[in-house]
Amino acid sequence: MKESNKHIKDLLARFFEGQTTLNEERELYLFFNQDVIPEEFVQYKQVIKYFGSDLAEGLPLQMKHPSKRKWIVWSGIAASFLIMLFTSLYFLQNRESDDPFEGSYIIRNGVRITDLDLIRPELDATIQKTLLQQLETELDELLMVDNSLETEIFRQRQAHYNRILENIEDEEIRNEVEFILYTNF
Repeated sequence: MKESNKHIKDLLARFFEGQTTLNEERELYLFFNQDVIPEEFVQYKQVIKYFGSDLAEGLPLQMKHPSKRKWIVWSGIAASFLIMLFTSLYFLQNRESDDPFEGSYIIRNGVRITDLDLIRPELDATIQKTLLQQLETELDELLMVDNSLETEIFRQRQAHYNRILENIEDEEIRNEVEFILYTNF
């Protein structure tokens, strides 16, 4: 059985390459026309039956089969070409404009203005103003965080200095150390 399966595999490979003879194609058709075939070949059954339909009708395969193959190949090429053509046309027609302002407008004195050449400078200015406001907001937030960190550092340093000063019993030395700590602070 394994030898027979290998032979069928070889015939299938040659068939799909277009290198089988009429007798080999008849052999494939007869094999796939059986009611029970090995599981590994089930996927090929409909294809072989389709191409072998000329044999079933009793027509000479060598007369019809090559032209059928050519027709299938050429129709596949034509279909691929048409799909590529229509896909390209679709994307060329439906691609969005490269202009981010397309469809923008402004209302000035109750009048809607859609001419991009007229409104582009105002749109650019609005975007720049918005970006500047965002940057200022972010900077303020960073400064608040920085200030709160600075305040915390100052508070911790102050507590540390107070602990140092508390441990100095001599008032004169404590005053000098305090002066040094706070003037360099």
